[in-house]
Amino acid sequence: MSLKIMELTKENEARYIDQIVELEKKVLADMEKHGKVGQLFITGKEDISDYVHSENNTVMVSVDENDEIVSTAYITQGQKPFTYNDITKYFKVGEHYQEYVKNQYTENDYKEIALRSYDLKIKAYAYARERILQEFPQFHNISEFIQSELNSENQFDEKSHLREKINTYMDEYLNAEEERTGNTDIMKQYEQFYWMTAEEIGKIYGREVHIEDLKNENVLEYEKILQLQREHQEMLTKGGLKIYEEPTFEEKEYYLANTENSIEIDTYITDPDKRQSGTARVLVFEGIKKHINKFFANPQNNEIFLCSTLHRDNLSSKYVSEFFGLKDSLFVKRRQGRDREVHINKISRENIREYLMDMEDKLIVLYGYNPNNKKLSTKRKKYILEEQLNYEKEEFKRLNRARHYPCKYKGSVRDMQSKASKIIKLKQQIKQLESEQDIEI
Repeated sequence: MSLKIMELTKENEARYIDQIVELEKKVLADMEKHGKVGQLFITGKEDISDYVHSENNTVMVSVDENDEIVSTAYITQGQKPFTYNDITKYFKVGEHYQEYVKNQYTENDYKEIALRSYDLKIKAYAYARERILQEFPQFHNISEFIQSELNSENQFDEKSHLREKINTYMDEYLNAEEERTGNTDIMKQYEQFYWMTAEEIGKIYGREVHIEDLKNENVLEYEKILQLQREHQEMLTKGGLKIYEEPTFEEKEYYLANTENSIEIDTYITDPDKRQSGTARVLVFEGIKKHINKFFANPQNNEIFLCSTLHRDNLSSKYVSEFFGLKDSLFVKRRQGRDREVHINKISRENIREYLMDMEDKLIVLYGYNPNNKKLSTKRKKYILEEQLNYEKEEFKRLNRARHYPCKYKGSVRDMQSKASKIIKLKQQIKQLESEQDIEI
């Protein structure tokens, strides 16, 4: 691979950031030209710069021989709970999760903590409301702000300013409360009971609660906002679906994922006129490797979660996610009217070295990315090629099934042709390896 791979930093930001902005626009126009509407959302100069200046996020880029940006990838970690980039929130809903949380406590403790957590949420919301109305003086109250967003094109979706501000300031309040009281369980319980409503609290205590009869303005506003976060209801009814197939994994495995121990493979784009096979995978790998090494430098951290979200019809993104082992997926309504998949994978401390070495080897064999000039045996190369061949064959079968499944598959025949071509190429590479002599000392 001839491209130069680097991280966008405070030092080189001015040199490249405008190129990245233009690349985003170019890729979006190309995707829409080919009918891929809603599969990419522009990050924009301000947010890209925020990523660069954040301690939690990473922007990786590749440049050609003319020092021009060819591709970029954004990796995020440490976001505020329940904000846009918190993918882990999708696993903290539903009867199974509620039962899991309940089993963490005695019956009396559960009742007490549920009520206390709800009370803290209302106080955190009151704090957030005050901060928001100071910041947006054009609104006299939160109801006006909500209505303005409901009347907008995107409605009250996950990228709404109001929704992000509420969750950000609630997190700020609760972190301060945790520091003030010394109670280190506040944030954990906030996550556990985030979706709990006043009605559900009433049921726990054997009482019937009617929201419309409540007098507390903060409670009424908060309950309305909670109700508007529609992906919750979508998760309850459709969360168990995997694209075109039944779920094949245990969601409980991801209940402990949160914004601190999870890395999101956020966005990765490549200039449609300068594509090089594997570029997105290389950028993502270098980004997540940085985050993984930093995370496990803390000896108290024992497991990390890799996650991503993508449009259900965005097959190329699906293949990138699955390349990195993110093969467990949930279906959600992440944005109004748009089907999304949440992909996730857990890696333990004892397995992380093997995982990184395996990724390095795959990038060497499949895409020629070998910055450290690592030597692999013919046997190892053949194993990787055969593994990829089996994956491509299964994907070909899956696409073929999906193509004949009513109202599900919207991809083109070119997807099938691309898979067929990859299968032929991999078979040729394996045959070539078999004809070579494996020289090992």
